[in-house]
Amino acid sequence: MDLWISKNSYIRLSVPLGSIASIAVPQQPRARFLMFRLVARSRPRIMKPASFTASFATSPFDIPGADKAVLSPIHASVYTSIRRPVPPMPHSPMTVKIQGPNEEAGPDHESHLQDQLQSIQSDTKYLRLDEDTPSDKEWTLLSAHFSHVENLELDSGFNEDLNDKHIPQHWPLRRLELRSACGQLVQSPFILQGRVSHLSLLLTGGLRFAGSTNSELLREHKEQVERGEIEAEYITHNQGTPEEKRLQVIYMPSLVCRHMNKLHPGLDGKSDPEEVSTPDQINLHTLEIFENDAIDTFCRLTMDQPHLLNNLQTLRIRSTSGLDFIYLDEGLFRFILPQLVNLKTLNLTVGDVFNNPSYLPTLHEILPPNLTTLFFRGPASLCQSEHWSGWLRAFESKEFLPQLQRLAFVLDLHHEEKEGWSRKRVVPAPANVLYQARVACEDIYGTVRRRGVSIVEMPAEPEAENDLFEPVDDRW
Repeated sequence: MDLWISKNSYIRLSVPLGSIASIAVPQQPRARFLMFRLVARSRPRIMKPASFTASFATSPFDIPGADKAVLSPIHASVYTSIRRPVPPMPHSPMTVKIQGPNEEAGPDHESHLQDQLQSIQSDTKYLRLDEDTPSDKEWTLLSAHFSHVENLELDSGFNEDLNDKHIPQHWPLRRLELRSACGQLVQSPFILQGRVSHLSLLLTGGLRFAGSTNSELLREHKEQVERGEIEAEYITHNQGTPEEKRLQVIYMPSLVCRHMNKLHPGLDGKSDPEEVSTPDQINLHTLEIFENDAIDTFCRLTMDQPHLLNNLQTLRIRSTSGLDFIYLDEGLFRFILPQLVNLKTLNLTVGDVFNNPSYLPTLHEILPPNLTTLFFRGPASLCQSEHWSGWLRAFESKEFLPQLQRLAFVLDLHHEEKEGWSRKRVVPAPANVLYQARVACEDIYGTVRRRGVSIVEMPAEPEAENDLFEPVDDRW
């Protein structure tokens, strides 16, 4: 019998019928910020250019605290006027409840969806598929019913699986959002061929954009064990009792790491990466990745499908939870970001997530050169860094981001580290720290205004997730 640890928020068991009566496995409460529950303790070989130094984050798989402190506003004389555009109100999507692939054999699997579709117009343009991603049967029904879907949201729900291969090709999709999918292979041509102009990844984690599916990796691993090419790992269940069983354990994150290293052998300096065929037309203009391993996901997408960034004009990344850099070296982000020469808008919210202490304080050195709009939100402690003067000198130079027209620069994030915590956590900044950051930013505001740059407000967080994503501190 097999016990394999997946990317999901539970432990999957594959046990022959009748082999055991039950297996008691401790379960943990679910938190949407969690990407993996268990990972292999041995570190895999890092995928990186040869000149990079390995640097991993501490395994950060505890649950963030939910308490929110309410603090008094800062009464300061450093108030600066900010242009506050009013965003348009989006229309609400039509929501369909999905049972998903795990329920495909159920007696009401198709009728459950058909009953809902009877009351939904076939020309619906904005569609949200909730609770799971569709099974193949459900995709067939959705494909036959809808014909004009332009905006599609796929929420993987508690299972965190992803079955996107059969998104109907006749839908004129412009925007595609994946939510909660973790540790899965993206297969939709709408993504891999850059057909959609707007791709949003919300609380996803461990997504891959090339290579084998989890089922294929698992089958390959078992075949290698049977051939004696690798040794299986085991644990003993109910040791010392009549129900004692020996279970084979397979760590999916380890299989994924080995697989990615095979896909990108050039990143260890031993060989050149394989050429990737490029579709004739790339429509992807806007890419958004929110939390979990957001920076890591961006780097994997870039390595797996580099052509997708050819026409990218807007990039939004939010990484504050400390769950980044599970698979890849953090130095890859500094290698990739400045090469986005066509990028016009960068919206980057980044906390104290890097192991290398100089990476965040020197981030200005790697900003894409042709930005017209920069939204940057970082830790309040950034202004206390020895590199802060570098930020000031950069914005004073007309050669730094010479096309910049709009700037939002907010330093309101604050991270705290305590004994027993596996990672730093985002907490409200002390009033004096936030005040110091606000004063320090005034120099940047004044400098860019003299260059004709407008100071604007940071864009709002995704409305549906505003209970998870802290907005800009209202004391700022």
